[in-house]
This record gives sequence, structure tokens and C-alpha cells, in this order.
Amino acid sequence: MVGRAVMAFSLAISLGTSAVQASDKKALDLQVQAIAQKIRLSIQACWNIPDTRKDIARTVTVKFKLDKDGTIIGKPEIIKPSRAKSFDLLAKSSIRAIIRCAPYDVIAENPALYDELKDVIINFSSPEN
Repeated sequence: MVGRAVMAFSLAISLGTSAVQASDKKALDLQVQAIAQKIRLSIQACWNIPDTRKDIARTVTVKFKLDKDGTIIGKPEIIKPSRAKSFDLLAKSSIRAIIRCAPYDVIAENPALYDELKDVIINFSSPEN
């Protein structure tokens, strides 16, 4: 592994159409954030960062969907792909990390939060970024 691993993470959250009181929403947000952190740490542990020092550092955004048992539905998708060699290396390593770490047991362990956690968007940034 080259340099320090830097990975930005964001989890797309949809709370549906049901009314949620402010205090309940805050508690729900904290639970979702804690689970998102577990997913991020899991993926980070599986990620082998490619050496992109020779090229311009990039950030890759990957979108994927999780089933109720924590398995990946379909194939992770790169958002806004690029033809740059460093981007391609980073994109391939990002997808490998997501697949390698599946299933995400934390999803199956929290079935009541599945609708808020099923769609994941994650950013991978090379250490030079």
C-alpha cells in the first residue's frame, strides 16, 4: 500500500414518505451514520490502493445497492467514469474492495433500517488527493 489510505464516504439516505418527528429523525440519523461508518471501515480494510503517483490523483465515486441480507444486488457502478489511467486503476480497485467485503452483515442485523441503507454511494480518493 502506498501512502496513507484516504477514503471519503457518503451514504445516500432516503427516509421515505412517512412522517418522522424531529426527535425520532435525529435518533434514526445517528443509527444510520453509525452503520454507514461500519460499512466504510469494512470497505477501507478491503481496499488495496493502487499506485497513482505518476498520474493526476483522482476521486472515484461508486454506487451500489444492497439486499436485505447485506449482499450486493447487481454490479457496483462508477459514477462519471474517466479514461485516465489513474482513474481506471482507482475505479477497479474500488469495485474490488466493495465486492471483496460483501456481504455487509450490518444491513441484515438492522432490518428496520434497510430502506435507509440499501442504496450506497461511496467516494474513494487516492492518497495524493
